Amino acid sequence: MTDQIVENERIRFVAPTEERKIPWLARGWHVQAMRVVFRVLCAFAPAIAARLVDRLWFTPPKGTVRPDAQEFLRNADEALSFKVNGRALSAWSWGQGPVVILMHGWGGSAGQFRSFVEPLVRAGFRAVAFDAPAHGASDAARSGDSRATFFEFSHALQEVDRALGPSVGLIAHSGGCTAASLAVRDGWCAPQRMVFIAPFVLPNAYMAPFGRALAISPAVMAEFRARAQNRLGRPLSDFDMHGVAPIACKSPLLLVHDRGDYEVPISDSFDLSVAWRRSIFMETTGLGHRRILHDGAVVDRTVAFFTDPLPVEVPL
Repeated sequence: MTDQIVENERIRFVAPTEERKIPWLARGWHVQAMRVVFRVLCAFAPAIAARLVDRLWFTPPKGTVRPDAQEFLRNADEALSFKVNGRALSAWSWGQGPVVILMHGWGGSAGQFRSFVEPLVRAGFRAVAFDAPAHGASDAARSGDSRATFFEFSHALQEVDRALGPSVGLIAHSGGCTAASLAVRDGWCAPQRMVFIAPFVLPNAYMAPFGRALAISPAVMAEFRARAQNRLGRPLSDFDMHGVAPIACKSPLLLVHDRGDYEVPISDSFDLSVAWRRSIFMETTGLGHRRILHDGAVVDRTVAFFTDPLPVEVPL
């Protein structure tokens, strides 16, 4: 494992050109069946195909919350509830002191952060985790169905911060990092320090391989993008994190990513660290995309980031 200061003048990382992987579209009979359906719809009913793409793209996978995570949430110091876009958002709190918010990613849940809670509380912080809209114990997102977007994630983060904060820290995983960047882009005052673990830096880079994996024609993918942007009222490029880095560079950032992450390539975090000048990069090996949340060294480095003085090498 390496822990290094990343400076804009010193590192230039060129992202690899290999195809982005879509792990939730693993090979199987259901994928082959969807490919057949999309071939037919793209040829004879492209508008229906575009609507189906919209539903698939914006519907988070239904992850199973492990029994130990459920028990951990039941034993929280306090169960909280907030209203986001008129719908209930479930959250849990541990400890007293300055607030550090824990934010899961697409298809995740608050219980994924249980390894961080006790060390944060022991360091004098109040740890607050929540289930994003259409995830876990929280209500559906604004659409009222199974769909959600990182905009709803962003709204949830800002509401929790407004109600309990201002927070002094944020620990986000994967798509939670995307949502935090959206919040900053929209004017949210970021906490003093943030930690992004395996950040989902470039959601738009996954659209083309998503379409190819399901045999969706380029014309239907273009129609889907147009419909989605019209419904959301903003370009889908806003999801990508590179554009927000110059806005948020005043907040020191710890980036943690595993070299063998199958879902989000480490090259994306390297590129983000170049754009985000006040950043520290920690590389791990053998932890993948989710086990990284339970690694003792990652937890210790994260908590230390909130308690130790910033190293002088971080560019100002």
